[in-house]
Amino acid sequence: MLPLKTLLATAIWIFIAQTLLAQQHNNAWFRGTLSVHVGKKFKIDNEFQHRRQNGAENENMFNRNLMFAYRNWVHYQYNDDVKFSLSPFAYFSNYRIIQKQADEAAQPNSEIRFSAAVELQHQLFKKFYVMDRTAVEYRLFQGNHTEITRLRNRFGFRYDFTEKIKLGIYDELLFNVTGTTAEHFFDHSRIGIDLEYPVLPNLKFDIGYIRIARLPLTSTTKLHENNIFLNLTYQLKKHSVIKTYGHFGD
Repeated sequence: MLPLKTLLATAIWIFIAQTLLAQQHNNAWFRGTLSVHVGKKFKIDNEFQHRRQNGAENENMFNRNLMFAYRNWVHYQYNDDVKFSLSPFAYFSNYRIIQKQADEAAQPNSEIRFSAAVELQHQLFKKFYVMDRTAVEYRLFQGNHTEITRLRNRFGFRYDFTEKIKLGIYDELLFNVTGTTAEHFFDHSRIGIDLEYPVLPNLKFDIGYIRIARLPLTSTTKLHENNIFLNLTYQLKKHSVIKTYGHFGD
């Protein structure tokens, strides 16, 4: 009965998101992760991401490329409620956000990124948690030699229906602390909802919706985006480890 409720909730989210797509910029985000535990405290993830976006004269979120990326993470689970993460390398191929016809022909810009993060969780009530994740990113854009340091914080809540099925809602703020002008200190915000559900013992998916308010570096006008995302995680090797809740987004 519970899987049926899960599928129904997912369908409702997709319907709500589709009603917001008109007259907006629309994206579809996909991520696949190969994950392996090293002992009881460490985990190594290799992520592959692809994002799509609508074209200049349509609302089809699968129409054009938006991003290709590879990134690795090393996670250290200090205890049940504290996790430290380090990404020693990530490569992004970023396409221009399409706002006019000429944007469709623009060549992608390459980015190298290094990241560090700490993720906290605290149980408020039975099955109900508050979550906070703070990260810093160093972004090196190869096309125009721009270097940006970005700070991001995600605060939200999670409800565990079961040990495996989890629902999260959050707000994430991203700020450019170096490498941009003062008017671009604000980078963008993300308000999202996420459902985590295992489909096989070693395979789980996260599906959800994110509403983004973004201030592009080349503009002083905010861009609003609707994003449907699907993340698949395959665990290559399993140990008896501390239970964790995976991160999402880029």
